[in-house]
Amino acid sequence: MDGSGVGRAVTFGEALIDVYPDHRVVAGAALHVAAHLAALGRETSLITRLGDDSDGALIRSTLEDQGVETSLVETDPELPTGEVTITFEGKVHSFTIHGPVAWDAIAGPDELPAHDIFCYGTLAARDSRSRSALERLLVASRAPIRAFDVNLRPPDVFADVVRMGLSSATVVKVSEDELGDVAALLDFEAAPAAYFAGGHAIRWLCVTKGERGAELHSRTGEMFSIEGPQVEVVDTIGAGDAFIAGLVDGLARGRDEASALEAAGAAAASTLATSGGLPPAPERA
Repeated sequence: MDGSGVGRAVTFGEALIDVYPDHRVVAGAALHVAAHLAALGRETSLITRLGDDSDGALIRSTLEDQGVETSLVETDPELPTGEVTITFEGKVHSFTIHGPVAWDAIAGPDELPAHDIFCYGTLAARDSRSRSALERLLVASRAPIRAFDVNLRPPDVFADVVRMGLSSATVVKVSEDELGDVAALLDFEAAPAAYFAGGHAIRWLCVTKGERGAELHSRTGEMFSIEGPQVEVVDTIGAGDAFIAGLVDGLARGRDEASALEAAGAAAASTLATSGGLPPAPERA
C-alpha cells in the first residue's frame, strides 16, 4: 500500500500452546506473524481453529490483547486446541507437534476481507481439511503480497503442500537448509533461479542463514543481504515469524528491497533479545 503502511493483513495457520517442562505459552507461527504485523500498525486477521476449551479461550484473549482481529478464528466442537510439547537436551530443544487438533480442520471464511498481505506456511496444511481451505483461499486472494514461509516439520512434509504454496506465492522464505530440502522434494536445482522458474508469481525469494544473516533474491536477478543480528540471544522462538512479518510489511509499504530486508532483520533481532515469540502487547487507552 502507500507509505503510511495502513492496510489489512490476513494470516492462515496454526494457533496453539507450547508446553514446556515448567510452563505453557501461547504460540504458533501464524499467530506470531499476525501479532507482529499488528504491532507494525496493520489491521490483522488470523484464520485458524481452536478447541472449545480453556486453551482456546486463552489464545483468543491473547490475540485480542495483541490487537489481532478474531472474527475469522473458528471454534471446533470436538477437536482440542493444538499443543506442541517442547523438550530440552542442554540448550538444544526438540518438539512434538500433536494431532489431530482443531487447526487441522480449518474451514476458512466464505469470503476474505479486503487485504494487501496474505501469509501462510506448510504445517497448517498437513491435514486435507485445512489444506483444502488454504487452497481455496489462495485462489480467492488478490493480495499483491502472498507470503509463503516454508517450515518443514517432519513427518508433516508433503510435496503437494509445498508445490501449492510455491505456485501461489509472490514472496517465499526458506532457511538455508530448506533451500535444498524443497529443491530435493520437488526435484529441481537448489538455486534461486530454479524457484523463480517453477513459481511464476514469485517476485522475491528470501533465504535466512541464522546468525550469518539473510539474503533477498529478486526475480530481476538482484540480491540483497544483511548480517546476522548483533544481540545477545535469549530465545530463538518466533524470530523467523517476526522476520517474515517485518519483510512483508516493508515490501507492502513500497520500501525498496534493501530497506525491507533491514526491517525484517531488526524485527527478528528484537524477538531474539526477549523471551517468547510474541511482541509486547500494545498499551490500551
